[in-house]
Amino acid sequence: MKRPAANGFTLLELLLAVSLMALIVGSIMGGIGLGRRAWETSHASEALDEVETAARGVARLLAHSFAAAPDTRMGAPTQMVFQGSREGCRFIALSEGGAQWGGLLVVEIGGDGTDLAVWTRVYRPLEAVELKRNGMQKTVLLKDLASFELAFFGLSQEANSPGWSPNWNDANLPRLVSIRIGAYRLGRVIEAVTTVALPQ
Repeated sequence: MKRPAANGFTLLELLLAVSLMALIVGSIMGGIGLGRRAWETSHASEALDEVETAARGVARLLAHSFAAAPDTRMGAPTQMVFQGSREGCRFIALSEGGAQWGGLLVVEIGGDGTDLAVWTRVYRPLEAVELKRNGMQKTVLLKDLASFELAFFGLSQEANSPGWSPNWNDANLPRLVSIRIGAYRLGRVIEAVTTVALPQ
């Protein structure tokens, strides 16, 4: 007597189907994980590049600082050459033209709320010291600023030997300026640090 054919799968067929399904799901999940890591790495790289670009922009501005000769006219205020603090600085810079006027500019770099900004104005000796930010052209370098710190190296009138200082108010330019910028990106603070030599 002939046995009737069994409906359904054998145990071996079932195990083989489950194994193949596990391999397919594992491959798909691995590809998704790899794609997610590549996306996160790309975003982290873009965020770091954005902060480093702002640091290079500040360094480039500082590298154009210019030690202007003091104004000797009667009644003219004492001329600022370089005023720096941990939170920002104001100085006279040599402009290469482009989007700015050519010649000398008064440049101020510092935080403005949650932005890192640069204020510029054509240098006029009689108003450079008292010039307010609202009378200058503002350019935002970086948004969502977490920190901005400067340090200055050189021989100031008060010191006997060159050294680092968080403030600089001197007739001479500092030799070096250290720049540290941090910005909120991807749920954390990303920092860039650079040092620039100023013309002497």
